[in-house]
Amino acid sequence: MERLEAKWTVGKLKRLGNALRDGAEPSSGLPDYDEVMLFYNEVAVQVEEEIDRQDWGPVLGELRPRVTSRAKSIDTLREKLQRIKTYQLPNIQDIAGVRFEADMSLDQQNRVAKQIAALLNPAGEIDDIRMAPHSGYRAIHVLLRLPTWDGDLKASLQVRVEVQIRTQLQSAWANMYEAVADVLGRGIRYDKYPAESEEAKLVAELQHLALDRITKLEHRRNEAERVNGLHRDSQRYLQTLMPGPKGERAAEDVRAWGERLESVMASVQVLQQSYLEEMQSIESRFATMREERKR
Repeated sequence: MERLEAKWTVGKLKRLGNALRDGAEPSSGLPDYDEVMLFYNEVAVQVEEEIDRQDWGPVLGELRPRVTSRAKSIDTLREKLQRIKTYQLPNIQDIAGVRFEADMSLDQQNRVAKQIAALLNPAGEIDDIRMAPHSGYRAIHVLLRLPTWDGDLKASLQVRVEVQIRTQLQSAWANMYEAVADVLGRGIRYDKYPAESEEAKLVAELQHLALDRITKLEHRRNEAERVNGLHRDSQRYLQTLMPGPKGERAAEDVRAWGERLESVMASVQVLQQSYLEEMQSIESRFATMREERKR
């Protein structure tokens, strides 16, 4: 991947971040906010393109991932700097963000994360948020630190990029919850419940959806796909091990188990679709409320 050139020192970026946190005008000699955001957007796009051009067939089979990128907005960046006073602008991991989404199993999600880390930054950290969800949010994040150049010092620096890897259900839940947060307050993303009891009840129910119902369904699907893989291997093995009538009877037993597995997978798909429709309905309702508040 092409190495980008930054035109500022780490010190200048820190001072720019301090001005953004304090709501002050940047002092003379500091970079422009728009210029910095453009740089991080270019980094995010490069990472997105590098990930998107990979052959994901060996990991995902026929599934096609959706890979997108974005740079954090000035408003959300200011909010983060004000919320966590010790943060410095160059050390914020998700100014440049990339999302990798696919209708994949948990095992496939693990393999995608490892492949992206190996591809772009073998020393990068893999943060499995499924193990310790944030206010219901579940995903795997690959935390990259990529080389770039400081235009003043010509010394090799590092720019941080966060790659969010989500299953279809995890992504739908995150999008829905973000829409709800835009109406009920972004504090719900940090375990701050609304004061109004009905709103607080809704937030609790949405978190339960992620932490209980979706989590159980994803684990059920994952185990079924594991067993299905073993079933296919066993079927091929039996046909070579026991040719003739005996082998055919054994293979028929294996096929019967396969039909039961297909039934389990079909029920998982039906339940997954119902969860998706439920979340899309909630997201749409709160997106409409958000737009009405802007008028």
